[in-house]
Amino acid sequence: MDFVDVALDSVWPAELRTDRLLLRPVTTEDASLVRELMTDERVRTYLGGPASLERVAARQAAYPATAGAWTVVRIADGRAVGLAGIGPDPRCKGRAEVSYQLLPSAWGSGLGREAVSAIVSWWTAAVPRGGPLVAVTQAANTRSRRLLESVGMVLVDQFDEHGARQCLYTPDGDEDDADLRWFRLVASRLDEVERRRGAQARATAAGQRLPEDLAALTPGELARLCPAHHGAYGRICAHAAGHTPALHLGRAPDGAWIAWLAGARGITPPPEPAGRAPGGRRG
Repeated sequence: MDFVDVALDSVWPAELRTDRLLLRPVTTEDASLVRELMTDERVRTYLGGPASLERVAARQAAYPATAGAWTVVRIADGRAVGLAGIGPDPRCKGRAEVSYQLLPSAWGSGLGREAVSAIVSWWTAAVPRGGPLVAVTQAANTRSRRLLESVGMVLVDQFDEHGARQCLYTPDGDEDDADLRWFRLVASRLDEVERRRGAQARATAAGQRLPEDLAALTPGELARLCPAHHGAYGRICAHAAGHTPALHLGRAPDGAWIAWLAGARGITPPPEPAGRAPGGRRG
């Protein structure tokens, strides 16, 4: 079982209170709220659109049995205005993800900010050193991004998921997110190291003659270069033909200096490193 599930089971059920809100575990009596949230076009604008009736029924049945799922209740009138929760992040084992959705009638008054802030504070206190905590929202969802930034979260990564650009946030200054930040830092450093190693190609006569625009090379010039992997991912090795090391050094289509290892017998190109697109560009 995932660490986040184990941690939640040890502290659940839990009720959270703020100045204006009560966050209580979801019950079967919240079925109408679940349906309203999951079928409202405004609420689902950045969540894939209104859910099917089958999906709604599945969530109505699952929520009451899910540790970390709260109904957001406005204390002033006792009305349930949304759902919020914390649970395992499906993208990364051991990482917790905060989620939230409010009815449009509750937008614009800071209730979402109040709920998310309460959950982040609760998780930090209830599960000391509980690992990285994140929240993910579409880059186009400016309202949600402002909410996360208003509670002290910072943008640490962007990626494509469900056909849209996503923004990954984590609490600023939280020691428990150190491994997340470190992972991202290492990934960027690996990219820099690869390009630095590739810059060694400038020391070769062939490399010095490589133009920024590789398409400008004549057939005769190409014939004098290492023929391995010509055209693979658009790369051209800058070493002279016949060099023996398995490490190839050269230019990508964008003009960046890169390095790559030859496969068996120098024919099969290696898979692209994670986070990189063909040709050395960042994905």
